[in-house]
Amino acid sequence: MSDARQPGRKPVILVVEDQPDERFLAATLLEDTGFTVIEAETADRALAILNDRADEVSVVFSDVRTPGPIGGFELARIIGVTWPKVRVLLTSGDAGDQPSDLRVSATFIPKPWRAEDILEWVQEAAGKPPAAGGTEVIGSNGKLQQQA
Repeated sequence: MSDARQPGRKPVILVVEDQPDERFLAATLLEDTGFTVIEAETADRALAILNDRADEVSVVFSDVRTPGPIGGFELARIIGVTWPKVRVLLTSGDAGDQPSDLRVSATFIPKPWRAEDILEWVQEAAGKPPAAGGTEVIGSNGKLQQQA
Protein backbone atom coordinates (compact mmCIF):
# COMPACT_ATOMS: atom_id res chain seq x y z
CA MET A 1 0.00 0.00 0.00
CA SER A 2 1.30 3.44 -0.86
CA ASP A 3 1.55 6.19 1.71
CA ALA A 4 0.70 9.75 0.63
CA ARG A 5 2.99 10.99 3.42
CA GLN A 6 6.19 9.61 1.85
CA PRO A 7 8.96 12.18 1.40
CA GLY A 8 8.96 13.64 -2.09
CA ARG A 9 5.29 12.92 -2.79
CA LYS A 10 2.83 15.77 -2.99
CA PRO A 11 0.09 15.43 -0.37
CA VAL A 12 -3.34 14.78 -1.90
CA ILE A 13 -6.22 16.96 -0.73
CA LEU A 14 -9.85 16.06 -1.48
CA VAL A 15 -11.95 19.23 -1.76
CA VAL A 16 -15.71 18.69 -1.30
CA GLU A 17 -17.78 21.72 -2.28
CA ASP A 18 -20.95 21.99 -4.36
CA GLN A 19 -20.42 25.65 -5.31
CA PRO A 20 -18.15 25.61 -8.41
CA ASP A 21 -16.56 29.01 -7.70
CA GLU A 22 -15.67 28.12 -4.12
CA ARG A 23 -14.42 24.66 -5.13
CA PHE A 24 -12.27 26.23 -7.86
CA LEU A 25 -10.86 28.80 -5.43
CA ALA A 26 -9.91 26.17 -2.84
CA ALA A 27 -8.50 23.77 -5.44
CA THR A 28 -6.45 26.50 -7.15
CA LEU A 29 -5.11 27.78 -3.83
CA LEU A 30 -4.00 24.28 -2.81
CA GLU A 31 -2.58 23.33 -6.24
CA ASP A 32 -0.62 26.58 -6.46
CA THR A 33 0.96 25.71 -3.12
CA GLY A 34 2.12 22.29 -4.31
CA PHE A 35 -0.68 19.95 -3.30
CA THR A 36 -2.41 17.48 -5.58
CA VAL A 37 -6.16 18.15 -5.50
CA ILE A 38 -9.12 15.90 -6.19
CA GLU A 39 -12.50 17.63 -6.40
CA ALA A 40 -15.96 16.35 -5.49
CA GLU A 41 -19.33 18.13 -5.57
CA THR A 42 -21.00 15.92 -2.96
CA ALA A 43 -20.12 13.91 0.13
CA ASP A 44 -21.39 10.79 -1.66
CA ARG A 45 -18.87 11.38 -4.45
CA ALA A 46 -16.14 12.04 -1.88
CA LEU A 47 -16.84 8.68 -0.22
CA ALA A 48 -16.64 6.93 -3.61
CA ILE A 49 -13.27 8.60 -4.23
CA LEU A 50 -12.04 7.60 -0.78
CA ASN A 51 -13.18 4.01 -1.35
CA ASP A 52 -10.85 3.91 -4.36
CA ARG A 53 -8.02 6.21 -3.27
CA ALA A 54 -8.01 6.65 0.53
CA ASP A 55 -4.39 5.48 0.73
CA GLU A 56 -3.42 8.55 -1.35
CA VAL A 57 -5.56 11.20 0.41
CA SER A 58 -4.04 13.08 3.35
CA VAL A 59 -6.78 15.66 3.97
CA VAL A 60 -10.46 16.16 3.15
CA PHE A 61 -11.51 19.83 3.04
CA SER A 62 -15.32 19.91 2.94
CA ASP A 63 -18.21 22.29 3.23
CA VAL A 64 -20.65 21.31 5.98
CA ARG A 65 -23.63 21.80 3.66
CA THR A 66 -23.38 19.44 0.69
CA PRO A 67 -26.24 18.25 -1.53
CA GLY A 68 -27.57 14.75 -1.06
CA PRO A 69 -28.25 12.57 1.96
CA ILE A 70 -24.81 12.97 3.55
CA GLY A 71 -23.59 16.33 4.84
CA GLY A 72 -20.17 17.41 5.99
CA PHE A 73 -20.58 16.44 9.65
CA GLU A 74 -21.65 12.92 8.69
CA LEU A 75 -18.85 12.75 6.11
CA ALA A 76 -16.32 13.64 8.84
CA ARG A 77 -17.76 10.93 11.11
CA ILE A 78 -17.56 8.29 8.37
CA ILE A 79 -13.98 9.27 7.50
CA GLY A 80 -12.95 9.19 11.17
CA VAL A 81 -14.26 5.65 11.55
CA THR A 82 -13.33 4.22 8.14
CA TRP A 83 -10.10 6.07 7.30
CA PRO A 84 -8.72 7.35 10.62
CA LYS A 85 -5.41 8.51 9.05
CA VAL A 86 -7.23 11.04 6.84
CA ARG A 87 -7.50 14.50 8.44
CA VAL A 88 -10.74 16.47 8.03
CA LEU A 89 -11.25 20.22 7.76
CA LEU A 90 -14.87 21.38 7.67
CA THR A 91 -16.07 24.85 6.72
CA SER A 92 -19.43 26.61 6.73
CA GLY A 93 -20.84 30.04 6.12
CA ASP A 94 -24.06 29.22 7.96
CA ALA A 95 -24.06 30.73 11.45
CA GLY A 96 -26.12 27.74 12.63
CA ASP A 97 -23.25 25.33 11.94
CA GLN A 98 -21.01 25.26 14.97
CA PRO A 99 -17.91 23.28 15.88
CA SER A 100 -19.88 21.83 18.79
CA ASP A 101 -21.91 19.94 16.16
CA LEU A 102 -18.85 17.78 15.44
CA ARG A 103 -18.90 14.41 17.12
CA VAL A 104 -15.50 13.35 15.78
CA SER A 105 -11.98 14.66 15.73
CA ALA A 106 -11.93 17.25 12.97
CA THR A 107 -11.21 20.92 12.48
CA PHE A 108 -13.85 23.55 11.76
CA ILE A 109 -13.29 26.94 10.13
CA PRO A 110 -16.07 29.44 9.44
CA LYS A 111 -16.55 31.06 6.03
CA PRO A 112 -15.33 33.31 4.75
CA TRP A 113 -11.94 31.77 5.44
CA ARG A 114 -8.56 33.28 4.79
CA ALA A 115 -6.22 31.52 2.37
CA GLU A 116 -3.35 31.71 4.88
CA ASP A 117 -5.38 29.86 7.53
CA ILE A 118 -6.34 27.06 5.15
CA LEU A 119 -2.82 26.63 3.82
CA GLU A 120 -1.21 26.60 7.26
CA TRP A 121 -3.66 24.00 8.56
CA VAL A 122 -3.51 21.77 5.46
CA GLN A 123 0.29 21.86 5.35
CA GLU A 124 0.46 20.83 8.99
CA ALA A 125 -2.33 18.25 8.70
CA ALA A 126 -0.87 16.61 5.60
CA GLY A 127 2.22 15.75 7.61
CA LYS A 128 0.76 14.49 10.87
CA PRO A 129 -1.86 12.01 12.04
CA PRO A 130 -5.27 13.15 13.38
CA ALA A 131 -5.42 14.48 16.93
CA ALA A 132 -6.82 12.00 19.41
CA GLY A 133 -10.23 13.17 20.60
CA GLY A 134 -11.51 16.70 20.73
CA THR A 135 -12.19 19.13 17.96
CA GLU A 136 -9.93 21.84 16.62
CA VAL A 137 -11.35 25.20 15.61
CA ILE A 138 -9.55 27.91 13.71
CA GLY A 139 -10.43 31.01 15.70
CA SER A 140 -10.85 34.60 14.56
CA ASN A 141 -7.16 35.14 15.26
CA GLY A 142 -6.29 32.45 12.69
CA LYS A 143 -4.86 30.11 15.35
CA LEU A 144 -5.97 26.57 16.19
CA GLN A 145 -7.92 26.16 19.41
CA GLN A 146 -8.92 22.84 21.01
CA GLN A 147 -12.57 22.20 21.84
CA ALA A 148 -13.59 19.53 24.33
